[in-house]
Amino acid sequence: RHALDVYPHECLGFIDRDGDYIRLRNMAASPELSAIPDRRELAELLHSGNILALCHSHPGGPDCPSEADMRSQVELDIPFVIVATNGQACAEPFAWGDTLVDESPLVGRSFRHGVTDCYALIRAWYLAEREIELPDYPRNWEWWLDEQAGEKDLYRRYFADAQFAPADRRRPQIGDVWLAAVRSAVPNHAGIYLDAGLALHHPSSGLPFDPVRLSKRESLARWTPYITHWLRRD
Repeated sequence: RHALDVYPHECLGFIDRDGDYIRLRNMAASPELSAIPDRRELAELLHSGNILALCHSHPGGPDCPSEADMRSQVELDIPFVIVATNGQACAEPFAWGDTLVDESPLVGRSFRHGVTDCYALIRAWYLAEREIELPDYPRNWEWWLDEQAGEKDLYRRYFADAQFAPADRRRPQIGDVWLAAVRSAVPNHAGIYLDAGLALHHPSSGLPFDPVRLSKRESLARWTPYITHWLRRD
């Protein structure tokens, strides 16, 4: 209701400890492009502990977080909720953040860039199977098309930061990560090697949110022509 009331501006609010949604003022200079709370008001909410999640809308989409959304969520360390709207109706709100517990199986998750995408699946596998919390990296949809030097090559830019090193593609081990370039000049897809030629990965359909594009186990052979790197975390 809030998102529709203020469209084409972004709404801004929070969920309190009682589970109620409370509206906040959007202080952004361009409220149709971003949602910025009053700093003092937000600081008081965080200090009081009465904020379970910060919420805002995406007028006109996309139905996934932006790099700025992901960066702010990590900095505040509370869940974020986003609802996309066209001014007439709203998509189903979605929430994300490492403090949320996701007990859904690794296979069968719907694709949402920045939330349940190919890198998010790698993070989930390493947490579940190795009890290792890999860092997350804020990213915009279609970051691999970013023309800014160095910014569009996120996998190669950060794999060492996540403590991965090049591995021998001829002798893959369970947990090795493979990078692939799919209709891209740089690696823009990745998965986990399981065993016996099987891979776990989350393909996309070219949409930032696709509820029918599910994470899956399948033969690695299909992706071999696109693989550019093998990585291992000791």
